[in-house]
Amino acid sequence: METNGPTSSDPNPGAKRVEGAGRPRNWLQPFLLLCLQQWQSYGYDLMRRLALFGFEATDPGSVYRTLRQLEKEGLVQSDWDTSTHGPARRMYSLTDAGAAYLETWAGALRDSQSMLDRFFSFYPNAPGGSARETL
Repeated sequence: METNGPTSSDPNPGAKRVEGAGRPRNWLQPFLLLCLQQWQSYGYDLMRRLALFGFEATDPGSVYRTLRQLEKEGLVQSDWDTSTHGPARRMYSLTDAGAAYLETWAGALRDSQSMLDRFFSFYPNAPGGSARETL
């Protein structure tokens, strides 16, 4: 079972966590949508672009499952690209509904960023030394 952070039932809460384990799985959605807003692309190119955002060890199966789900929901569309040498590739692009959903995600992420900024203003091990504020 994947968790989004430490819980009181963690057998060893101080143990090193697996990279990305604290990242909610559905965060892949807004990053894929953002990539597709910028570029029509195929799966492996999207994975390369996701690495620029810190998704270096993303499972290709997760990316393709997410793309299929986004397509099923009408947020992205795909077509087979046969214009290049070699096998055909499925090219993904953002739909108007996907652009609207990305805007919703952006608002939610802004809210989360504000909350996280506040968290780190109190956290004693914040970058740059000790906490800047106290409760």
